[in-house]
Amino acid sequence: MGELALVTGSTSGIGAAIAVEFAAEGASVVVHGRDAQRGAAIVDLIAAAGGAAHFVAADLDAEDACTSLVAEAVECLGALTVLVNNAVANPDGHDATVADMDTTYWDHALRVNVTAPMWLCRAAIPHLAAAGHGSIINISSRQGERPSAGLAAYATSKGALNALTRAIAVEEAPRGVRCNTISPGFVVNDRRDADMTPERRARLEAMHLTRLGEARDVAHAAVYLAGRESEFLTGINLQLDGGGSNARAAALG
Repeated sequence: MGELALVTGSTSGIGAAIAVEFAAEGASVVVHGRDAQRGAAIVDLIAAAGGAAHFVAADLDAEDACTSLVAEAVECLGALTVLVNNAVANPDGHDATVADMDTTYWDHALRVNVTAPMWLCRAAIPHLAAAGHGSIINISSRQGERPSAGLAAYATSKGALNALTRAIAVEEAPRGVRCNTISPGFVVNDRRDADMTPERRARLEAMHLTRLGEARDVAHAAVYLAGRESEFLTGINLQLDGGGSNARAAALG
C-alpha cells in the first residue's frame, strides 16, 4: 500500500480497525484521539505486528486543533496521501427528534461531524495534491440517507458529510485528490453491544440481508478506497450495510 495516512477517531471501534488494517497493508499511520493511553495501545498493537504508527491527540471541536493535527501528521509521516474522517460526536443519550432538539447538542454534532471534517480536508488537501495523488475517505452512516426517529442531529450531520464528499470530489479532481464516503449499516461495537439481548440482535440482523457488520468490514473498504486500485472512483457513497439499502429486509432501521 505504501500510503501515509491520518485516521481520526482511531483509538477504538471502526477507526482503530482502519488504522490497524492500513498498517497491515504497509501504510504508515497517524492514530488520533483524545485518550493518550488508548492511542498508545493502538500504536503498540500496530508496532507489534511490524507496522509503523504515531499517536497525536487533538480535540476536533476547535478549528486550530484540526489544522494543527494535520500539520503534526505531516511532520510525523513526512507527507500525507490519505485522510480518513472517522471521528464522530456520540449521539447516545443526547440526540433527539427535531421537536425535542437541544440547540447546544445540535451545534456540537454538526461542528464535530461536518465542520471538523471540512477543516481537516481544507488543511490536508494541499498536502494530498503535493503528493501527486490523494484520497479522502469520510465515514458516514446509512442514517444520512435513511434516518431513524430520534437521531435528527446525527442523521442531518451525516447527510451533510455526504454532500461535502461530493463537493470535494468535484473541486479537487483536477489536482488528483479523490474523495469518497463509506456509509456503514449497523456495526457491532464490543463495548456498546456487550450486553445485547437476543431480541435486539434478531431485530438488528433483520435490517440486513447478510449479517451484522463488523469494524473490519469498514476497514477493508477503506483500504480499497485509499489505494491506487480505486483511482477511478471519486464522489461515491459506498453503502456498506449488508444489502439493507438495496432491498427491504424484515425490518427497516
